[in-house]
Amino acid sequence: MLPSRERRRVLPFLLAALAAGGCATGVLAQQPTTADTTEARAHNADQAWTLPQLIDELKRSNPQLEQAHQTYLAAQLQVPQVSALPAPQVALAEQANTGGPFDFKSSADFFAYPSFTQPFLWPGKRGLAGEVASAQAEVIGRQYDALLVQLAAQLQLNFYQLIALQSQRHFMDEDLQRLEAIKEVAKVRYANNAAAFVDFLNAQVAVGTLSNERFGIDKQIQSSAEQINTLVGRASQSALVVHDVASDPHLPAQSLPALISLAQRSNPRMAADASQLEAASKSLALAEKAFFPDFSVSVGAYTDPALDRPDSTRLYSLGVSVNLPTWGHEKERAGVGQARVQVKAAEAGRTSDLQQLDLAVANAYHSLETALQQVKFNRERLMPQAQMAYRLALSGYSSNGGTAFSDLLTAQSSLRAAELSLLQAQNSASQAYVSLVAAIGREPE
Repeated sequence: MLPSRERRRVLPFLLAALAAGGCATGVLAQQPTTADTTEARAHNADQAWTLPQLIDELKRSNPQLEQAHQTYLAAQLQVPQVSALPAPQVALAEQANTGGPFDFKSSADFFAYPSFTQPFLWPGKRGLAGEVASAQAEVIGRQYDALLVQLAAQLQLNFYQLIALQSQRHFMDEDLQRLEAIKEVAKVRYANNAAAFVDFLNAQVAVGTLSNERFGIDKQIQSSAEQINTLVGRASQSALVVHDVASDPHLPAQSLPALISLAQRSNPRMAADASQLEAASKSLALAEKAFFPDFSVSVGAYTDPALDRPDSTRLYSLGVSVNLPTWGHEKERAGVGQARVQVKAAEAGRTSDLQQLDLAVANAYHSLETALQQVKFNRERLMPQAQMAYRLALSGYSSNGGTAFSDLLTAQSSLRAAELSLLQAQNSASQAYVSLVAAIGREPE
């Protein structure tokens, strides 16, 4: 136990440290969040990733994006295949009028029938087939764009969540320092017979409880880092240090109806729906042409077996064959009916996606509004009140001014709750802005 003179020296220093800790908390709550310095020193050999750098790495290395990109390229290569002319056919028939089938002597009256056949589709079918394939390829391309927006939004959400968790861990460390100082004040007061020993025990329990809570935060930080590593194509257990250089989120300059209109023009899902409807319409036009026959043109000759001797050719042939529709046009009518149903399905899907998009933009916009209001309220009213209550409670308890120890712990808990409330509101605002950008498909003005 400290001598009474030394205890009187220690108490003012503890009070000064506590007051400085309470004021510093308010300042840090208003500064942009950064990566935890302890973790940064532990991984000082690794790059400190900013959000734009992580998004660039996502575009380069994410295997889902690579798979979607290759699928899009494969769909584009389908277009020249379906729009090309049908493959020609070359045939050679041999006939021996006398002698055996392998008697190639001219005296055996052996003749050859070479022919060349080129199939043709009814005019317009080949072009429509290419347009259908092109529209379907664009559907896959816009699905790639939508996947990129989705993964980028997921990355941003995890990034801001990691920043918030690291900031929360930093605030918990500050709060732990306050509790440690309160515990020392209680210990000094108990030594001076100015407080009960239970005050010291309660402070010690509060310190232990907060220390235990830090284990859960550390686990969440690790989980967020692993998800970010996986999204950018790195090993999940790779060391990750992040640095936030973005400005605070804010409401866009456009109104909500203007943002919804922008989303309808910019969201990749809407572009995919438009291409899907175009493909269905072209498929209907192609199905309606199935009632028209396809045909083939063939050229042949009647010659001796010596095909390298044109002078031996005796006869030439030119023919046209026609592939007629099925009996009763049952197959063709069913194909047209199926294509019409697909057009209606594409229109219904587009309407449904428009409704869902309008709802997503509105929800994200209102969430951003609410979060920004909470940030302003916590920063301008709740935090100053909590800091003042904590300083008054600390001063009253330390100077034996009538403040109970339970009131001091309540004020300390309220200050910590206000800090976390501000941090959560800031994180909610960032995530709401990310959701709004993802719903629109691009950054609003």
